[in-house]
Amino acid sequence: MLIQIDAGQPVAAPIDEIQFKSRFKNVSFTSILQSEDVLSRGYAFYQNAVAPQPGRYEVIEKSTPVQVSDDLWETGWTTRQMTADEITAADADKALKQRGERNARLTKSDWTQFNDSPLSDSGKYEWAQYRTALRNVPTQTGFPWEIVWPKQPV
Repeated sequence: MLIQIDAGQPVAAPIDEIQFKSRFKNVSFTSILQSEDVLSRGYAFYQNAVAPQPGRYEVIEKSTPVQVSDDLWETGWTTRQMTADEITAADADKALKQRGERNARLTKSDWTQFNDSPLSDSGKYEWAQYRTALRNVPTQTGFPWEIVWPKQPV
């Protein structure tokens, strides 16, 4: 990928090598573009950078490309705090996912409470306690972001 540079700043969206070469049809480029070929025509190499991981209530957004070296630029990223509405939505989404995980764990342990379960009475009781703890997960302090999942009986 390449990006057009004017007065030390990117001025257009990145393009691929084929697009770059088509803009200079009368030039014979080497099979692998060299820095001097690119820089002398007002371009620089461009690479997509991996977005940083956001904090709990942060949003990562693409921003102006960042210069890495004389001939290389990469994706720029900015971090901003979520709005109150975004925080509410993020909490609701996380709670939905955590309840889904809780429900999956309950479903996997349904067999322990059937009349024909091979468990002893004490085994059934341990599993019943585990299932109660799973149902109480949404009442934990810190839910939905900080959960201590109950240990499954052996």
